[in-house]
Amino acid sequence: MTYLEDSNKLKDEINELRSKKGYLYAGLPKFRALFGRDSVISAWQLLDYDPTIAFSTIQALSSLQGSRIERSTGEYPGKILHEFYDDEEAFLLRKQAIPWLTRGPSYFSVDSTPLFLILAEKLLPIMPEPNLSKIYLSIINAIKFLLNNGIVNEFLGYEKTLVGAGIQSQSWRDGIGDMLEKLKSPVFTVGVQGYTYGALSGAIQIIKDFGPDTDRDLIENIVESASRIKNRLTDNFWLDETSFFAIATDGDGVAEKAVTSDPGHLLFSGILSAKQEKDVVDRLFDNDMITDFGIRTLSTKERCFDEKAYQRGSVWPQDNWIIAMGLKERGYGNLYKDLRERIIEAYEKMGMMPEYYSVTKKGELVDIDKLRIRPCFPQAWSAGAMVSFLQGE
Repeated sequence: MTYLEDSNKLKDEINELRSKKGYLYAGLPKFRALFGRDSVISAWQLLDYDPTIAFSTIQALSSLQGSRIERSTGEYPGKILHEFYDDEEAFLLRKQAIPWLTRGPSYFSVDSTPLFLILAEKLLPIMPEPNLSKIYLSIINAIKFLLNNGIVNEFLGYEKTLVGAGIQSQSWRDGIGDMLEKLKSPVFTVGVQGYTYGALSGAIQIIKDFGPDTDRDLIENIVESASRIKNRLTDNFWLDETSFFAIATDGDGVAEKAVTSDPGHLLFSGILSAKQEKDVVDRLFDNDMITDFGIRTLSTKERCFDEKAYQRGSVWPQDNWIIAMGLKERGYGNLYKDLRERIIEAYEKMGMMPEYYSVTKKGELVDIDKLRIRPCFPQAWSAGAMVSFLQGE
């Protein structure tokens, strides 16, 4: 019997977050919404626990997939949304904090589309037949968005909005502040290149397994785009002075050099060489990054490190889960188990798994009431990470 079967706490959190349409809201109380990034990752985490969450997530995102170019919302044909509130009260509450938020979907997300494709690849072999053709069409449209509009100068990036008109940092690091916001458009974050490479690699197999012969013409373009991303990754993101990957670069070639956890998101995709994988893993497990309760978002050696800040030194369960999946996928089984146990230890000590939490430089957990921004709880991809870890070996 798993720990999950012995406790209803996480099940209750998942049920509380589940919308009437079956997908998970990102987090309560602030994010009672369908999020492309958050809802996909939590559905991925819970795929073995309850695949109907993933079915519902893919269907909901497919139904709201971009169909036109609308710069005020970040929409493009084939693009997967960032955020959509299906509840009027939740929308009005959130709009108080974000005046530019529109009633319809906003698409200011650089990673929701490749993550959609990654989840779809995992889901298609077990998807009920009546839904297959519609989802397949959404997959093709998402692929075409990446190839025709998303990938710029060989990488998947985003154009920054005018201040006050949309999200400035459009990766999962949307709360890191000046570290990314000072970069010029287009902005390319490193972990997103791993998502994109993995999504494109999987898209080839999707077309071969489920597509008509007419779609095979896409495969050559997909292969070329994936190869360019892989071949140029080191030139664009590797920093000799830190012996690590930059978190991001911009259209002028300027890099944000801070040591972060984001390069760990490259591991699962297979984009790295064996040496690069080892370099990334070794760096993430250095003392300035690893704690007894997981990997920090930012090195303690960085001048802007703040253990209590949203994404400048805190520990995020979802961030650690993606890194852990990469460790498991690339053959670092012992380190996967090590990281898994650290997150479980945090869960047991806190009695909960919030959006994020803090560990002091001395290695002590901080009361969540003392953090700069109060973490959401329950949070879909935090609960999902715990379910996945507790069910895993």
